[in-house]
Amino acid sequence: MRFYNLTWGAPYFFHPDERNIASAVSQMTFPINLNPHFFAYGGLPIYVIFFSGTILNLIQSTFQPVASLNQVNFENAIMISRFYSALFSTLLIPAMFFIGKKIFNERCGVIAAGLTTFCVGFIQFAHFGTFEMWLTFFTLLLFWMCINFSYSLKYFFFCGILVGVLIAVKVSSMVILPLPLLPAFFYFLKQLNGKNIRLRNIFRLCFYFLVFIFSAVFVYLISNPYVVLDFAEFKNSMGYESGVALGTLPVFYTGEFTNSVPVIFQALRVFPFLLNPVAVILFLPLLAVFGIYAARKKNFELIILLLFFLVCFLSQAFLFVKWVRYMVPSVPFIILILSCSIEILRGEFKNKFININIYWFLMLSSIVFSMSYFLTTYVQKDSRFEALEYAKRNIPSSSLVLSEVYDLGIVPFNEYYPSISLFNFYDLDLESTVYTQSALEKAIQDADFIILPSQRLVKVRVSQPKTFPLGSKFYMSLLSGEMGFNKIYETPCDLLCKISYLTDPIYSYEQTANVFDRPRVMIFKKK
Repeated sequence: MRFYNLTWGAPYFFHPDERNIASAVSQMTFPINLNPHFFAYGGLPIYVIFFSGTILNLIQSTFQPVASLNQVNFENAIMISRFYSALFSTLLIPAMFFIGKKIFNERCGVIAAGLTTFCVGFIQFAHFGTFEMWLTFFTLLLFWMCINFSYSLKYFFFCGILVGVLIAVKVSSMVILPLPLLPAFFYFLKQLNGKNIRLRNIFRLCFYFLVFIFSAVFVYLISNPYVVLDFAEFKNSMGYESGVALGTLPVFYTGEFTNSVPVIFQALRVFPFLLNPVAVILFLPLLAVFGIYAARKKNFELIILLLFFLVCFLSQAFLFVKWVRYMVPSVPFIILILSCSIEILRGEFKNKFININIYWFLMLSSIVFSMSYFLTTYVQKDSRFEALEYAKRNIPSSSLVLSEVYDLGIVPFNEYYPSISLFNFYDLDLESTVYTQSALEKAIQDADFIILPSQRLVKVRVSQPKTFPLGSKFYMSLLSGEMGFNKIYETPCDLLCKISYLTDPIYSYEQTANVFDRPRVMIFKKK
């Protein structure tokens, strides 16, 4: 379920973040040019992908000629990045078993591994050549170090390396920096309780802390050298990314989050997709059970687990943008809390009936939702290719087609329909827009067909008429037929699709849950 159909979307590769990463990798040349010129993500995975590609070039060159040994082409960069995502997603399964076994018992480990195996979010991001699975795996590895704490140089050194890796994957991971220090802090206080503080103990703690910081900084800088060498570009990139995340820089792809309520939005639109609705409903009461038990027992490992969840979740929940990918690193800790809580209930109530029924209810729902998603998205034909096949049968190649700008889903149609006009519908509600009403009217008048390659724009405009009155008016009149166009095609949604997206692929979840790998394509024909 992780490695199957890693070639989805080829040769167009519709995911914009994948394309940005692959573009950064493909323009690098060893040893002349190693500046990725891309700082939205950290440099460590980019260099791993690049050098993996160059090694593959060397291996391939022994069998057949290779265009360039010291460069990685765009397609290979995407496939290598997807391979690493699938690998880290797979490694999560045994990691969750051993962690569950360590913090509670073997049954807890089995439950955690099972829920991880059938986790929709882990299956989806295994297929994306982005770095969410890197973040998730190494965050879990850092948690493993924390629950195996030892007041030693080795602990601080390896924790520093892991923190450095996490920041080297994504700078925002700095929020997790204090967590591996907490076990040492508690240990230090416990050892000194009721005793005189000796100067050498303070010096030792300071030395360990310096080793931790130095290790993290060293790993970060060695894998992100152009943060220093090209600081101006790094600074500009960080300014842009932080402006988008905080909502201070309005961009066309964040309109969905206008007036969204933190925590509530994730609970209703993000986690039901990443896990499944049953797991989300069970999580709230089981979180209370878990928290009370951990506090009552003063269980160090369970308290650290709770802190990891809260930091991973709360550090992202209150940002303006609330994309699905921001919540992926918190999912393993949700699964571990669910798994431990089931075992807590089993021990508290001494009732196997309660334990077994909650477990199977949760497990079967995970299997049903994950299999429905997997079959819908990666076994069935890509929805854009399905729409293209319909168009080739029913739309003459000489037709004038109107579509939306910024959506890569229209790219497959270009080869068959040379007269495709892209209109910037995002700017309809801007006061300074260069697209006047008359220009829009002319574009509609000239068009024989209108193709919406995904629901990304129509969903936001229809659901927010007060924020986007002109955009809402356009899409509502298009959907209702008032504009003079009839909808002749819409991506079909069978039973598996309805299960995956709670009957509605457009409005049930945050739009990036399916806008990249299974968008809803609609085609309209002039009456």
